[in-house]
Amino acid sequence: MMNMQKLRSQINESFFNPILHFLPLFIYIVMEDFYDSRIAWMVALPVSLLLLFYIYFVYKKLFEWFIGSTLIFIAVVIIIGLLSNIPFPAGLVKVESEYVVLVLFVVSLVFRKKIEAVIEEKSSKRVSMINNLNELFRMIWILGSIIFVYTHVYTIISIYGIKNADSIKQLVDSIYISSLVFVFSYEVVRVSVIRIGLLREEWWPIVSEKGKVIGHIQHALSLNDQRKYMHPVVRVIVVENNKILLQKRKSDMLVFPNMWDAAISNHVRMGETVEQCMSRTAKERFGVEEFKAVLLSNYTLETQNEFHYAFLFVACKIPEISPNPKFVDHVKWWTLQQIEDNLDSDIFTENFLIELDIIKRSGLLNSGVCDCECRLKDVVSNFTRQN
Repeated sequence: MMNMQKLRSQINESFFNPILHFLPLFIYIVMEDFYDSRIAWMVALPVSLLLLFYIYFVYKKLFEWFIGSTLIFIAVVIIIGLLSNIPFPAGLVKVESEYVVLVLFVVSLVFRKKIEAVIEEKSSKRVSMINNLNELFRMIWILGSIIFVYTHVYTIISIYGIKNADSIKQLVDSIYISSLVFVFSYEVVRVSVIRIGLLREEWWPIVSEKGKVIGHIQHALSLNDQRKYMHPVVRVIVVENNKILLQKRKSDMLVFPNMWDAAISNHVRMGETVEQCMSRTAKERFGVEEFKAVLLSNYTLETQNEFHYAFLFVACKIPEISPNPKFVDHVKWWTLQQIEDNLDSDIFTENFLIELDIIKRSGLLNSGVCDCECRLKDVVSNFTRQN
């Protein structure tokens, strides 16, 4: 199964902080507003280079994507420098850089579909950039709105010679800088919260029909997606004294509610082995710390919401159990005759009906067969060779 480190890396790449694309540019224009272009270059350029090193070592797959942002930053600054030689109304020189950035943002939004098409085509074979593109254009709207309001208020004050214009301009500058600082800080916190939340979500591996992991998805998203994905599940049939221990699934379960099922059943989580899933499920649902089970068979099943790639285990003994009402509604030992008498009652899950046939063909319910771990292994081994 895919390890959590790889999953964490993919989450970070898919939810890259969009503010990093704009940081050098806004450092430059703010420093130029309050100092001069030389100081602005001295501060913004090292920041841009440091970000490039940071992206290369932390988000290597996004490095080419970020180089594009850096080149745009350099191009915009050069344009700002060239425009500084063109006569500009004295009162508006301070917001000249903001107007250049505003024009850049407007052009980006006008040609958004073409930009997205080019970037998605170039990045589709590496990392999906759909979310990052959406985040990028969301930030263009937010930052563009702040610049639009700032430049127009500043222009109005300058053109109409409003009383106490200098004091008002200082207030407008303060609000402008505060707005930028707030947006940048908010984005850092927001992206961090999203990443932490996603890592805390339960992620399921997506497997092929042969059980090979080919991807992963949040469990809630998978169960509500129109497409059906195949996920690995662990199933344990507990057989003792020719009886089978079954659990009644809770009424609020999305799949097979209120139906009788194998005692231990659960989805394998991302980064978890089949054996770890089995142990976790036995502990959280029945308080069982240790028990021994043997892999009997694999099978696939299509349910209403997904496909199951099932690892079917069998155990001939289980310690004393304490069912957790959070997961289990009721447990009961069933004889084969009781099960067969109720086969037409539609009270058993589809998984269990498949497993019942496998168990019957294995011979595990014959008198005296499933009496100890050693004998169980022999029976399972013989059945596996025959099938």
